[in-house]
Amino acid sequence: MGKVSDISAYYGIVIHRDFVPLFADERYAQMFGYDSAEDIMALPSLLELIAEDDRDEAISAYEAVMSGQARPKVRVYENYNRDGEQFSVLTIDHLTEWQGKPALQITLVDFSPQIAAEKKLQQSEQRYRLLTESSLQGIMVHRFFEPLYCNQAMANILGYDSPEAVLKLDSLLSIIPEENQQQAIQLHERLIQGEVDSNSVVTENVRRDGTSAWLHISEAVVKWNGIPAVQSLMMDVTQQHHDQRRLEFQANHDPLTGLMNRRSMSETLTEEFAISKRSLQPLCCILLDIDNFKQINDRFGHSAGDEALRLFAIESLKVLRNGDYLCRWGGEEFLLLLPNTVQEQALLIADRVREHLAELEVTKDEHKFSTTVSLGLAMLTSYDSSPEALVARADSALYIAKERGKNRVELAPQVYEL
Repeated sequence: MGKVSDISAYYGIVIHRDFVPLFADERYAQMFGYDSAEDIMALPSLLELIAEDDRDEAISAYEAVMSGQARPKVRVYENYNRDGEQFSVLTIDHLTEWQGKPALQITLVDFSPQIAAEKKLQQSEQRYRLLTESSLQGIMVHRFFEPLYCNQAMANILGYDSPEAVLKLDSLLSIIPEENQQQAIQLHERLIQGEVDSNSVVTENVRRDGTSAWLHISEAVVKWNGIPAVQSLMMDVTQQHHDQRRLEFQANHDPLTGLMNRRSMSETLTEEFAISKRSLQPLCCILLDIDNFKQINDRFGHSAGDEALRLFAIESLKVLRNGDYLCRWGGEEFLLLLPNTVQEQALLIADRVREHLAELEVTKDEHKFSTTVSLGLAMLTSYDSSPEALVARADSALYIAKERGKNRVELAPQVYEL
């Protein structure tokens, strides 16, 4: 929204002495509804073209200028053409000579089209404000993040009492997390420069109280005061965002332990397997199984078994590194994936997990008990043709650990090409 600044003005010139016309151009005549300049020249006095209420003022102004008591002025007033239609004019007085005698030249600028356009624009802007103020959608207009317009819904989304409070912000960058500001600036510039027509994104913003708000923002370029600006339509989708994140977490994690589930780990295993094969980086896989888990369930109940699984997950994560992956593979069996890790390092990690878990005591209701784990470790070789082949070798090592007395780590047997 803004002012129209590109409407051509309509100029006309007349020269008179004591309001007797000495010269008039065609445009001047047309302003007053006459067919030609000759019609103006035929008038006995130009006072006939001036509204009756303004004639005395016009005479006084003329006499003051011609006598040197006042300098020529620029005036704005309303006038009427011969059909009674009102139009707005700006007059510029200029002392001149006509046939060797002083005269007054008047340049008239008819800016009625501008006034009409301004009124239409104001009405349009009023309608715009009425529509936006009643909208439940947040609406913001800004130019290079300087706020120009904000409706109440937008103020509410950002945690401000009123739109005026938002408009007092030095920059809207203050509501954008610092790590997202550069991207926001680049996108704004692309919109203003016409490289893209519009943009739609779900992004994080900061409310006045410092809490996060996830907003769906649709942006497009509009004219504001005749200069391009960006209009942002915003919907608060914070709850939907959290719901989506929760659903994604549930789809990829085991509900009992909170660890990655088998489906999610299978995807990660496939990705890491491909990376290791391509870059020749080491990759180790460890299968872990809680020893005597059936006896725990039989003796203390399934709720005690569930507590053991939860405690195993929590405590195992404490001794793992950033970048290690742990999932509940199934039942009381877990899979640990160690990217960029050689067998010697993996063996140390496996022993650290085993020793840490052996020291724990599980408490459930009135029951207290300890448990151990057995682990089978396999490092990726050139003979492993698939992720499943690597896991199968780790499973073989786990079986050996169980057979050799449990509570131990065993390495997968060497693989030889047939």
